[in-house]
Amino acid sequence: MNVLFVDDDPDSADALAALVKTMGHEASVAYDSATAVELAHATNFDLILLDLQLGDADGRDVCADMRREGASRHSQILAMTGYVGLEQNVSLGDFNGYVLKPLQFDRLEDLLTS
Repeated sequence: MNVLFVDDDPDSADALAALVKTMGHEASVAYDSATAVELAHATNFDLILLDLQLGDADGRDVCADMRREGASRHSQILAMTGYVGLEQNVSLGDFNGYVLKPLQFDRLEDLLTS
């Protein structure tokens, strides 16, 4: 599986990517919205985990940009957030769903095998 992690916290994105690689998958990282959209347009990712609140953009806008065109427009894109109760209070827009941060190993493993 080819996964893109988008998070404005480089340590978090890098740690998740390293974990995915040890599990035998491919992983890329982006720390800002422009890089994330550029990568998603150029590469067909199976799964994109995108921080809902990036430092330079709202994750919903970034997701919408990814959906407009490019190689990953039909990819599974999940919002990553630390906000519990998201489904009741916030529209997810073009996201397929969400995962809570910090992302636990077993939840990541589930995402990669489903």
